[in-house]
Amino acid sequence: MRSAFVIVAVIAVQLAGRSASWAYQLQPISRVFAPSGSKATQSFEVTNDGAGRVALAVSFATLDRDESYAETNRDASDEFLAYPAQMILEPGARQTVRVTWLGAPDPARELAYRIIVAQVPLERLERTPPDGAASRGQMRVMLTYRGTLFIRPAKATPKIELKAAAPASDRDGSPGLAITLENTGTAVGLVKTCTVRVASSAGGAEIALSPAELRNTRVLCGTRRRYVVPWPAGLARGPVIATGRCSVES
Repeated sequence: MRSAFVIVAVIAVQLAGRSASWAYQLQPISRVFAPSGSKATQSFEVTNDGAGRVALAVSFATLDRDESYAETNRDASDEFLAYPAQMILEPGARQTVRVTWLGAPDPARELAYRIIVAQVPLERLERTPPDGAASRGQMRVMLTYRGTLFIRPAKATPKIELKAAAPASDRDGSPGLAITLENTGTAVGLVKTCTVRVASSAGGAEIALSPAELRNTRVLCGTRRRYVVPWPAGLARGPVIATGRCSVES
């Protein structure tokens, strides 16, 4: 027989400073770890700002992205130690979670991971479930925070360059220009601005662009990121020659 408890949704919260005040909060949402030494252990704080008790479990996963920025993960719980890894918080309670990196002490480049703090049914963690808990049907919404962890070696820095530019179609089918950036550095890079100069391969005047789509976006080290921007006015449709320069922060 199916469990009487039905989880109707898992809401993934990947925030930049915002939180769901009706449930619980994880702070901070992102941290940079050193692969060894005192900064290989960092602390997070979980706060129950809701009206009921919450049960939470902590796990970890790798963070990989393709050119379209789609995310993939695999379990990485054996590369970290979280204490506590499970908890029950009363309304208004706070819990410090200490996380320690257990992986390679000298990686050649920065590594990216997710810390996942997931709400689970209370009876999963309670030693003595309330009478009748197994027979009551309930509808539940479970909240999951997916924070970001960077394991950054000393002196790791980003290096983001223009890799390619080519004709493409936008989501609505309109003509677009696909711009691909590549981070050949050793740390994630935040692209503040990017100036791209394009000209038709068949000849013609060069056009300077500073696409808004490229501003304040991140490229993980060792990866590429592809952006499709509107086709530049005055540029003949077809293959292009492109050069570019990006302002980047780590």
